[in-house]
Amino acid sequence: MVKISIIIPVYNDSVYVTQCIQSVLNQTLKEIEIVCIDDGSTDDSARLIERMMQGEERIVLLQQRNQGPGIARNEGIRKAKGKYVAFLDADDYYLETEALEKMYCACEENHVAVCACLRWCINGRIVKTEKLESLEENQTERQIFSYMDFQMDYNYINYLFLRDFLVERELWFPPYYRFEDPLFLVHVLYSAKQFTVVNACLYYYRFPVVETRFELYSSIQLLQGLIDNLLFARKHKLTLLYKTTLWRIEYEYADVILKNMVPNDSNILKLLIEINHIVNSENEKKEYIIRPLRKLMLNQCEKNLLRKIRGQKGIALYGAGELGRAFYIYLRKNALGDRVSCFLVSDIKGNDNYVENVPVHEAGEGRCGEDITVYVTADGKYQKEIEEYLKEKGFKNYELVDDELLHIIADSSIIS
Repeated sequence: MVKISIIIPVYNDSVYVTQCIQSVLNQTLKEIEIVCIDDGSTDDSARLIERMMQGEERIVLLQQRNQGPGIARNEGIRKAKGKYVAFLDADDYYLETEALEKMYCACEENHVAVCACLRWCINGRIVKTEKLESLEENQTERQIFSYMDFQMDYNYINYLFLRDFLVERELWFPPYYRFEDPLFLVHVLYSAKQFTVVNACLYYYRFPVVETRFELYSSIQLLQGLIDNLLFARKHKLTLLYKTTLWRIEYEYADVILKNMVPNDSNILKLLIEINHIVNSENEKKEYIIRPLRKLMLNQCEKNLLRKIRGQKGIALYGAGELGRAFYIYLRKNALGDRVSCFLVSDIKGNDNYVENVPVHEAGEGRCGEDITVYVTADGKYQKEIEEYLKEKGFKNYELVDDELLHIIADSSIIS
């Protein structure tokens, strides 16, 4: 009887695939099957697997044209003979030799369809599996946990799954090249409702440089996967998953997504707008703009602002504090420092006479020429008040610098 099938999609992984397969053979659980799916490799991966198959009946090699890791894993699930399945990437390997045996026994003893290992190793550093950080190492054995309490979406490679449960519930990987695995894990764990955890360190993960894994097409698929998770979380009232997914959109992947936008393709922009509609359908104010769109808008806002300042003879910066100073240094780095004639403040008392060697004047002194435009570089919560003050003092040429842009400039390492 095959207790566990290890499913390994392989695509041009000749450097690591031998170590990967050997780490499975080293497991103390011997009733295993290693299902390798060659996803159209053009290197020696298949030949190396065939070499390891000699005298080792537990290794199976399937071959297909390149269709992506999700489709490859689905084929592995269909062809697997094990009662349980686990997933391993060909450039990673298994660490603790007893881990699979512990996970198999935990599933059998607790009569559950899913088991997670508590720890894994990322580039040599052992950490807790995401969302399980709160669990103590001595409280995991023989306990069953509810998915609703955790709502995890990452690290499916740290789990063991009952194969018949996946097949009968039609729980497959979506046909994406990126973010296919979080979607799979969310659907499986939500359907299973509960899982068990063992105190083991199964997986060694060679964490890649994230930016190198994405270009236009994979960024589009990433966004589609994130949208799927966002909608699934909303439909099933998975509040923790919803917040996690939104955080991934706004912070984890925002820069990668924007970096891969191209002028002649609007797909990323359309998907970001779709996400914004989804988010605002849950937002009472209906006016929230997700961070990638804000950054995109600010990029254009920044270009327009610099172009406008280049066309002006002189400007003054209202606000001689941290934001004003940061904005002046930013202008100087863009060869526009000479446009700044002075800093303005409402009260000269308590302020320095100079900031970055630029004079500081009280706004009511009338020491700015009529052709000078005042740029308000104070925190957003003060800008309306400053605007009223400038009107009262007779200033006609002034602009409020976007508060988000000011803080991005101030936080930038370029000016630190």
